[in-house]
Order: sequence, then C-alpha cells, then structure tokens
Amino acid sequence: MNQKNKLRYCLIGNLSVFLFILFIVCLFHEKDNSYMKIGPNENLYVLSIKINTYNKYFLLQLFLFFIEVSRVIISDMANPILGFTIFNPDKKEITDFTKNELQFLGNSMWLIDSLSRTLFVMVTISQIDIAILRVIYSEFTTIFTIRILLNEKEFIKKKNYEIDLEMQPFI
Repeated sequence: MNQKNKLRYCLIGNLSVFLFILFIVCLFHEKDNSYMKIGPNENLYVLSIKINTYNKYFLLQLFLFFIEVSRVIISDMANPILGFTIFNPDKKEITDFTKNELQFLGNSMWLIDSLSRTLFVMVTISQIDIAILRVIYSEFTTIFTIRILLNEKEFIKKKNYEIDLEMQPFI
C-alpha cells in the first residue's frame, strides 16, 4: 500500500474514532453539566477568572486566539528543526548547532511547551465552546504554517508512462 492510501485510511479511521466519541458523549451527557454550556455564564471560571459578561468572554477569545496562533506558528516552525536534527538516526553530522546549543534549545522549547500545554488543558476543560474555538484557532493557523512549509519544497509529478507498481494488481 502506498503512502497516499495509508494516509487516506488513517484519515477515515481518525474520523471514525472522533465520530464514535462524539456519539458516546451525546448519548450519555448530563443536561445540567456546566461544561456543555456556551458563552459567558455565572459558573464559567477560566484559570480562576470569572467569565460572566460578553466583554470578558470576547477578551478571553481574543487572548486565546493570539496565544494559539503564536503557539502553532512557533511549534510548527521549531519542532521539525529540533526533532529532525536531534532524533533523526541517519543524521550523524550536525553543522548548524553546537551540541550544547542544541541540548539547550531542545530542552527549553519542550519544557516551555509542556508547561503551556498544562495551563491550556485547564483553559480547555472550562467549557466546550472554549475547547472547540481553541481547536479552530489552532487548525486555522496550521493552514498557513503548512502552506509556508510546503512552499519550501518541490513537488514532482509522476509522468503518465511511469508505472506505479503499488497501484497495479498482482496477476
């Protein structure tokens, strides 16, 4: 099976798991749960800040948008550089960094990212609309970061006369 088909099957599997989880949540959720509310309300606290007005809610969303966009851009740009430089077993010679520099950059980036994720778990579990909007901000930003990274690559289309053996049935 070629990589394109593997990714398609993984996407279908991922969607199926998500829909299953959504089905279970919809089937068993409690009506009086404060997590399933939307917008500001008297029971909404985000990192111990009461979000009970639309002004506070708007400022919270603006804050989350700015933080999420920044986090995604930094992560999408830095993690491949660090990950492929440090963890690629085939890359034995590194010329862009010293050993100590790479150790410091890698550990510092991942420590800060882990601490930030801990805070954002607390924000995300506050209420369902906050969680969903945070995901939307993140995924909207990845559209741009993925395009930036893809624009740095060259894509070569196979010629029609080349035979892709993985796509041909065995006789």
